[in-house]
Amino acid sequence: MGSFTKWLFAGLGWAVGGPIGALLGYFIGKAISSGSEPIGAQSWTDTSAGHRGPYRNTGTQADINAALMVLIASVMKADGQVKRSELDYVKRFLLANYGEERGKEMLKVLQQLVQQDIAIDQVCMQIKVNTDYNTRYHMVDFLYGIGGADGEFHQAELNMLRLIAQYLGISQSDFTSINERHVGQGQSDYNYSGYSGESGRTRTAFRKDPYKVLGIDSQASDDEVKKAYRRMAMKYHPDRVADMSEELQRNAAEQMKEINEAYDVIKTARGLK
Repeated sequence: MGSFTKWLFAGLGWAVGGPIGALLGYFIGKAISSGSEPIGAQSWTDTSAGHRGPYRNTGTQADINAALMVLIASVMKADGQVKRSELDYVKRFLLANYGEERGKEMLKVLQQLVQQDIAIDQVCMQIKVNTDYNTRYHMVDFLYGIGGADGEFHQAELNMLRLIAQYLGISQSDFTSINERHVGQGQSDYNYSGYSGESGRTRTAFRKDPYKVLGIDSQASDDEVKKAYRRMAMKYHPDRVADMSEELQRNAAEQMKEINEAYDVIKTARGLK
Protein backbone atom coordinates (compact mmCIF):
# COMPACT_ATOMS: atom_id res chain seq x y z
CA MET A 1 0.00 0.00 0.00
CA GLY A 2 3.00 2.25 0.57
CA SER A 3 2.62 5.98 0.46
CA PHE A 4 -1.04 5.74 -0.45
CA THR A 5 -2.02 4.55 2.99
CA LYS A 6 -0.15 7.47 4.51
CA TRP A 7 -2.12 9.82 2.29
CA LEU A 8 -5.60 8.31 2.55
CA PHE A 9 -5.59 7.29 6.18
CA ALA A 10 -3.28 9.92 7.69
CA GLY A 11 -5.19 11.95 10.23
CA LEU A 12 -8.33 9.80 10.22
CA GLY A 13 -10.62 10.69 13.10
CA TRP A 14 -14.29 9.78 13.17
CA ALA A 15 -14.11 7.61 10.03
CA VAL A 16 -11.96 4.91 11.65
CA GLY A 17 -14.82 3.83 13.91
CA GLY A 18 -18.44 2.91 13.26
CA PRO A 19 -19.71 1.45 9.97
CA ILE A 20 -17.20 3.34 7.80
CA GLY A 21 -14.27 2.09 9.84
CA ALA A 22 -15.65 -1.45 9.67
CA LEU A 23 -15.92 -1.30 5.88
CA LEU A 24 -12.39 0.08 5.54
CA GLY A 25 -10.99 -2.09 8.33
CA TYR A 26 -8.75 -4.19 6.08
CA PHE A 27 -7.07 -1.14 4.57
CA ILE A 28 -6.78 0.63 7.90
CA GLY A 29 -5.19 -2.52 9.29
CA LYS A 30 -2.72 -2.59 6.42
CA ALA A 31 -1.84 1.03 7.08
CA ILE A 32 -1.25 0.33 10.76
CA SER A 33 0.82 -2.79 10.12
CA SER A 34 2.95 -0.90 7.59
CA GLY A 35 4.00 1.51 10.31
CA SER A 36 2.74 4.53 8.41
CA GLU A 37 1.04 6.01 11.49
CA PRO A 38 -2.22 6.46 9.59
CA ILE A 39 -4.19 8.22 12.30
CA GLY A 40 -1.72 10.53 13.94
CA ALA A 41 -1.87 10.86 17.69
CA GLN A 42 -5.41 9.55 18.03
CA SER A 43 -6.04 5.93 18.93
CA TRP A 44 -7.67 4.20 15.97
CA THR A 45 -10.30 2.70 18.25
CA ASP A 46 -11.24 6.06 19.81
CA THR A 47 -13.84 7.74 17.63
CA SER A 48 -14.73 10.51 20.06
CA ALA A 49 -11.36 12.24 20.32
CA GLY A 50 -11.36 15.76 18.95
CA HIS A 51 -15.12 15.94 18.34
CA ARG A 52 -16.68 19.36 18.76
CA GLY A 53 -20.33 18.37 18.88
CA PRO A 54 -22.91 17.23 16.32
CA TYR A 55 -23.40 18.65 12.83
CA ARG A 56 -19.90 20.07 12.55
CA ASN A 57 -16.83 18.99 10.65
CA THR A 58 -15.19 17.16 13.51
CA GLY A 59 -12.46 15.40 11.56
CA THR A 60 -10.02 15.97 8.73
CA GLN A 61 -10.14 15.83 4.95
CA ALA A 62 -9.07 12.19 5.25
CA ASP A 63 -12.40 11.47 6.96
CA ILE A 64 -14.28 13.09 4.07
CA ASN A 65 -12.26 11.11 1.52
CA ALA A 66 -13.00 7.85 3.33
CA ALA A 67 -16.70 8.65 3.62
CA LEU A 68 -16.92 9.62 -0.05
CA MET A 69 -15.39 6.33 -1.12
CA VAL A 70 -18.02 4.36 0.79
CA LEU A 71 -20.82 6.49 -0.68
CA ILE A 72 -19.38 6.15 -4.19
CA ALA A 73 -19.36 2.37 -3.78
CA SER A 74 -23.00 2.47 -2.64
CA VAL A 75 -24.06 4.38 -5.77
CA MET A 76 -21.96 2.21 -8.09
CA LYS A 77 -23.54 -1.02 -6.85
CA ALA A 78 -27.08 0.35 -6.44
CA ASP A 79 -28.46 -1.37 -9.54
CA GLY A 80 -26.99 -4.72 -8.56
CA GLN A 81 -23.99 -4.58 -10.86
CA VAL A 82 -20.90 -2.46 -11.34
CA LYS A 83 -20.81 -1.56 -15.02
CA ARG A 84 -17.57 -1.28 -16.90
CA SER A 85 -18.54 2.24 -18.00
CA GLU A 86 -18.97 3.30 -14.37
CA LEU A 87 -15.70 1.70 -13.34
CA ASP A 88 -13.88 3.35 -16.26
CA TYR A 89 -15.41 6.73 -15.37
CA VAL A 90 -14.37 6.43 -11.74
CA LYS A 91 -10.91 5.25 -12.76
CA ARG A 92 -10.43 8.23 -15.07
CA PHE A 93 -11.68 10.55 -12.37
CA LEU A 94 -9.37 9.12 -9.72
CA LEU A 95 -6.30 9.14 -11.96
CA ALA A 96 -7.00 12.70 -13.09
CA ASN A 97 -7.58 14.03 -9.59
CA TYR A 98 -5.17 11.99 -7.48
CA GLY A 99 -2.42 10.91 -9.82
CA GLU A 100 -1.37 7.48 -11.05
CA GLU A 101 -0.30 5.86 -7.77
CA ARG A 102 -3.01 7.22 -5.52
CA GLY A 103 -5.73 6.79 -8.13
CA LYS A 104 -4.95 3.13 -8.67
CA GLU A 105 -4.84 2.43 -4.95
CA MET A 106 -8.18 4.19 -4.44
CA LEU A 107 -9.62 2.02 -7.19
CA LYS A 108 -8.45 -1.06 -5.30
CA VAL A 109 -10.28 0.16 -2.22
CA LEU A 110 -13.47 0.77 -4.22
CA GLN A 111 -13.27 -2.66 -5.84
CA GLN A 112 -13.27 -4.16 -2.36
CA LEU A 113 -16.03 -1.89 -1.09
CA VAL A 114 -18.50 -2.75 -3.86
CA GLN A 115 -18.25 -6.39 -2.81
CA GLN A 116 -19.36 -5.62 0.74
CA ASP A 117 -22.79 -5.08 2.20
CA ILE A 118 -23.11 -1.39 3.01
CA ALA A 119 -25.62 -0.27 5.64
CA ILE A 120 -26.20 3.08 3.99
CA ASP A 121 -28.44 4.41 6.76
CA GLN A 122 -25.75 3.79 9.39
CA VAL A 123 -22.98 5.16 7.16
CA CYS A 124 -24.97 8.34 6.49
CA MET A 125 -25.77 8.78 10.17
CA GLN A 126 -22.06 8.58 10.99
CA ILE A 127 -21.36 11.24 8.36
CA LYS A 128 -24.28 13.41 9.46
CA VAL A 129 -23.25 13.70 13.09
CA ASN A 130 -19.67 14.56 12.15
CA THR A 131 -20.06 17.05 9.30
CA ASP A 132 -21.89 20.29 8.66
CA TYR A 133 -24.78 20.70 6.24
CA ASN A 134 -22.73 22.42 3.55
CA THR A 135 -20.29 19.51 3.36
CA ARG A 136 -23.08 16.94 3.13
CA TYR A 137 -24.84 18.98 0.46
CA HIS A 138 -21.74 19.03 -1.74
CA MET A 139 -21.14 15.33 -1.18
CA VAL A 140 -24.59 14.52 -2.57
CA ASP A 141 -24.05 16.93 -5.47
CA PHE A 142 -20.76 15.19 -6.30
CA LEU A 143 -22.29 11.69 -6.06
CA TYR A 144 -24.73 12.53 -8.84
CA GLY A 145 -21.76 12.74 -11.22
CA ILE A 146 -20.88 9.17 -10.32
CA GLY A 147 -24.47 8.03 -10.76
CA GLY A 148 -24.59 9.38 -14.31
CA ALA A 149 -21.15 8.10 -15.26
CA ASP A 150 -22.52 5.74 -17.91
CA GLY A 151 -24.54 8.48 -19.59
CA GLU A 152 -27.84 7.70 -17.91
CA PHE A 153 -29.38 7.44 -14.49
CA HIS A 154 -30.98 4.12 -13.67
CA GLN A 155 -33.92 4.09 -11.29
CA ALA A 156 -32.00 2.07 -8.70
CA GLU A 157 -29.23 4.67 -8.74
CA LEU A 158 -31.71 7.52 -8.39
CA ASN A 159 -33.37 5.71 -5.49
CA MET A 160 -30.00 5.30 -3.78
CA LEU A 161 -29.10 8.95 -4.31
CA ARG A 162 -32.46 10.03 -2.92
CA LEU A 163 -31.97 7.74 0.07
CA ILE A 164 -28.48 9.10 0.74
CA ALA A 165 -29.77 12.67 0.55
CA GLN A 166 -32.60 11.81 2.92
CA TYR A 167 -30.34 10.12 5.45
CA LEU A 168 -27.86 13.00 5.26
CA GLY A 169 -30.63 15.46 6.07
CA ILE A 170 -30.64 17.34 2.75
CA SER A 171 -33.71 19.59 2.43
CA GLN A 172 -36.30 18.92 -0.25
CA SER A 173 -35.61 22.18 -2.10
CA ASP A 174 -31.87 21.51 -2.16
CA PHE A 175 -32.43 17.94 -3.33
CA THR A 176 -34.76 19.17 -6.09
CA SER A 177 -32.06 21.57 -7.28
CA ILE A 178 -29.31 18.94 -7.28
CA ASN A 179 -31.50 16.36 -9.01
CA GLU A 180 -32.68 18.76 -11.71
CA ARG A 181 -29.18 19.98 -12.55
CA HIS A 182 -27.84 16.47 -13.00
CA VAL A 183 -30.85 14.52 -14.24
CA GLY A 184 -32.89 17.27 -15.88
CA GLN A 185 -36.25 15.52 -15.91
CA GLY A 186 -38.25 18.62 -15.02
CA GLN A 187 -40.59 20.07 -17.63
CA SER A 188 -40.79 23.84 -17.87
CA ASP A 189 -43.90 25.84 -18.72
CA TYR A 190 -41.83 28.14 -20.91
CA ASN A 191 -39.90 27.82 -24.13
CA TYR A 192 -36.37 29.05 -23.46
CA SER A 193 -34.95 28.33 -26.90
CA GLY A 194 -32.53 30.90 -28.20
CA TYR A 195 -32.56 33.14 -25.15
CA SER A 196 -29.78 35.67 -24.76
CA GLY A 197 -27.88 35.57 -21.50
CA GLU A 198 -25.91 38.27 -19.75
CA SER A 199 -22.95 37.61 -22.01
CA GLY A 200 -25.02 38.83 -24.95
CA ARG A 201 -24.57 35.64 -26.97
CA THR A 202 -27.54 33.60 -28.08
CA ARG A 203 -27.64 30.23 -26.38
CA THR A 204 -29.30 26.96 -27.26
CA ALA A 205 -32.45 25.69 -25.55
CA PHE A 206 -32.21 25.27 -21.80
CA ARG A 207 -33.27 21.65 -21.36
CA LYS A 208 -33.89 21.75 -17.63
CA ASP A 209 -36.48 23.48 -15.52
CA PRO A 210 -34.64 26.64 -14.39
CA TYR A 211 -36.94 27.04 -11.40
CA LYS A 212 -36.18 23.57 -10.11
CA VAL A 213 -32.49 24.28 -10.63
CA LEU A 214 -32.93 27.09 -8.09
CA GLY A 215 -35.03 24.86 -5.84
CA ILE A 216 -38.30 26.81 -6.31
CA ASP A 217 -41.44 26.54 -8.45
CA SER A 218 -42.53 28.68 -11.39
CA GLN A 219 -45.10 30.53 -9.26
CA ALA A 220 -42.36 32.14 -7.15
CA SER A 221 -42.33 35.93 -7.02
CA ASP A 222 -39.48 37.95 -8.48
CA ASP A 223 -38.13 38.55 -4.99
CA GLU A 224 -38.29 34.82 -4.22
CA VAL A 225 -36.39 34.09 -7.43
CA LYS A 226 -33.64 36.53 -6.47
CA LYS A 227 -33.43 35.16 -2.94
CA ALA A 228 -33.25 31.60 -4.23
CA TYR A 229 -30.41 32.53 -6.57
CA ARG A 230 -28.47 34.25 -3.81
CA ARG A 231 -28.99 31.24 -1.55
CA MET A 232 -27.68 28.87 -4.21
CA ALA A 233 -24.79 31.17 -5.10
CA MET A 234 -23.72 31.20 -1.46
CA LYS A 235 -23.55 27.41 -1.41
CA TYR A 236 -21.10 27.41 -4.31
CA HIS A 237 -19.08 30.48 -3.41
CA PRO A 238 -15.35 29.63 -3.48
CA ASP A 239 -15.00 30.61 0.18
CA ARG A 240 -17.67 28.08 1.17
CA VAL A 241 -15.88 25.17 -0.49
CA ALA A 242 -12.28 26.28 0.09
CA ASP A 243 -11.70 23.72 2.84
CA MET A 244 -13.19 20.84 0.87
CA SER A 245 -11.40 18.37 -1.35
CA GLU A 246 -10.37 19.37 -4.86
CA GLU A 247 -12.99 17.15 -6.50
CA LEU A 248 -15.79 18.85 -4.54
CA GLN A 249 -14.38 22.28 -5.42
CA ARG A 250 -14.30 21.41 -9.12
CA ASN A 251 -17.84 20.11 -9.00
CA ALA A 252 -18.97 23.27 -7.20
CA ALA A 253 -17.49 25.45 -9.96
CA GLU A 254 -19.28 23.44 -12.65
CA GLN A 255 -22.60 23.52 -10.84
CA MET A 256 -22.37 27.27 -10.29
CA LYS A 257 -22.19 27.74 -14.05
CA GLU A 258 -25.48 25.89 -14.43
CA ILE A 259 -27.11 27.87 -11.64
CA ASN A 260 -26.05 31.12 -13.33
CA GLU A 261 -27.47 29.91 -16.61
CA ALA A 262 -30.80 28.97 -15.00
CA TYR A 263 -31.00 32.40 -13.41
CA ASP A 264 -30.24 34.04 -16.76
CA VAL A 265 -33.08 32.06 -18.31
CA ILE A 266 -35.59 33.21 -15.69
CA LYS A 267 -34.44 36.83 -15.81
CA THR A 268 -34.79 36.87 -19.60
CA ALA A 269 -38.26 35.32 -19.47
CA ARG A 270 -39.44 37.74 -16.77
CA GLY A 271 -37.56 40.79 -17.95
CA LEU A 272 -35.72 41.09 -14.67
CA LYS A 273 -32.63 43.25 -14.22
